[in-house]
Amino acid sequence: MCEKIFIPKIKEATVFKEIAMNVINPLEIIREGLSNSYDADSKNISITVDRSELGEFTIGIKDDGKGMDINTIHKFFNLGDSNKEKLGIGEKGLGTKTYFKSNRIIVRTRMLDKEAFEVVMDTPWMKLMQSKVPEYTVNKLDDWGFRQGTEIVIVNYQIDIPERYFNYETLRDYILWFTAGGNFKNLFANNINLQKRIKNMFTSPSITIYDNVYETSGKIPGVHQFFPPQEMPELVDSEVKYKRSINYCRHFGPFHRETNINGKHVSVQLYGTVSGFNCRKSICKLRQGETHKSRFGLYLSKDFIPFIKKSELLGDEQYYHYHLLANSQNFELTADRNNLSNEEHMEIKWIYEQIKDIFNKYIKPLAEREYFTIRKKEEEEHEIRCKFESIRKNFANLERLDDLLIDSIPIQKRPRCEYEVALLFISLITNLDTRIFFDSITKVVSYSTKSSTDMICLDKNNGKVLVEVEYRLSKIFEHKHPIGTYDYVICWDIDIEENKMNELYGVKAVLVSRESKTVIVSEDNIEIEVIELKGIVNKIISCNLNRIAK
Repeated sequence: MCEKIFIPKIKEATVFKEIAMNVINPLEIIREGLSNSYDADSKNISITVDRSELGEFTIGIKDDGKGMDINTIHKFFNLGDSNKEKLGIGEKGLGTKTYFKSNRIIVRTRMLDKEAFEVVMDTPWMKLMQSKVPEYTVNKLDDWGFRQGTEIVIVNYQIDIPERYFNYETLRDYILWFTAGGNFKNLFANNINLQKRIKNMFTSPSITIYDNVYETSGKIPGVHQFFPPQEMPELVDSEVKYKRSINYCRHFGPFHRETNINGKHVSVQLYGTVSGFNCRKSICKLRQGETHKSRFGLYLSKDFIPFIKKSELLGDEQYYHYHLLANSQNFELTADRNNLSNEEHMEIKWIYEQIKDIFNKYIKPLAEREYFTIRKKEEEEHEIRCKFESIRKNFANLERLDDLLIDSIPIQKRPRCEYEVALLFISLITNLDTRIFFDSITKVVSYSTKSSTDMICLDKNNGKVLVEVEYRLSKIFEHKHPIGTYDYVICWDIDIEENKMNELYGVKAVLVSRESKTVIVSEDNIEIEVIELKGIVNKIISCNLNRIAK
């Protein structure tokens, strides 16, 4: 038998297109650009967003790093041909292909005192949509004006309303939270083992953002932002509930643990804070629809750059009060750097155990003893203040309520809710002077707002009947109590029209007057008597006045 060997073929245009489309957040192109600048040992980086006279939205990333020669330029555009060394932020060479989702890519670059080049790739996205691999041109620049560095300009990146993402405030927040421009390696710079494994532990480039669309600019620190320690915050009387803890902040770390698993060095670093709302609010700009609960918690990081939130490792429902970052160079990331690809490996399981151990031994106990104790006390004090305020309002509301004017019952004011309707009804049928106005129900057997039917009562024949209690009769239709689960409705006020069709739990029903009674009649001819207490109270008052007049 003759054995044939085949090599799988690749449709390059399709792969390029899939990579360009595989972007969760458009700002990932900024993350990629900053990673390249960091790996090029840049000291100064600028990010510029602008709109040309022709209406083209441009995003520019410029650095003073080591630049690229002609071979490195080709690697920049090739697929799976990375410029980065093993110690760099990424090694797969896929990130720059996200730039292809644009109308034009311009690269200007120069190695120290060497030739300068300008590279232009026109209509890359349109060509990928036509299943063509886009080409690029390389030209020498006579005088670029810079001794070394790289400038990348992306023209008309294919997203709607690009200003929503690429503006000063949003860029600043994203850079400081999710890119090399917001790493936290400075907190572990003195660790000798880490110095051997991670580049530039002591340096952080200066980053400047120029938002020429909204005419805003500014420099950013280049390291991740934690709110400064503030364990004895002043009382803020203007706050409703959390008058002190809202400005509390305590730092934890730096923690470093390392071991060997299967002959491989494994380590994890952890740093972070527990803090109040104002502290967290001051170090982030939430995107539309984002909340503090979704932003804060525990993040996994590689190269000290957060890449995925993993708050479930904390096992704490109040995780969003924490701002914790856990770094390990043993994390292997997916091609888009948005997820972990080796989570099932033994070293990752060990790292997770160390994170949990550090949190449960050294972070959570202190947070609960200090920050959360302050919050709990504030909540208790707030609850007491609310109760006093509720009492005050209750007294004020009572003064505005009409008196019932029935001296023979122990209730002075007209009811305001379902519970008070029930209380008034019980008072009326248990009083010798007023019970004569009820000819259907004589006694209450039980009353509970948690039961399927509010009351079980006795009628004049000592038979058990089911009673629903409402403040206004219209609520019986809104609450959709099924017909057959009650025989009577007791309400303070009948507020629906007679002879007008309503729907009662999917059954049509109408309110009608029958002799001296008011009843709800369903389309199945089920009748439910309605007892209106306001009308009965008026009758009692009228009888009392007539008695006095005589």
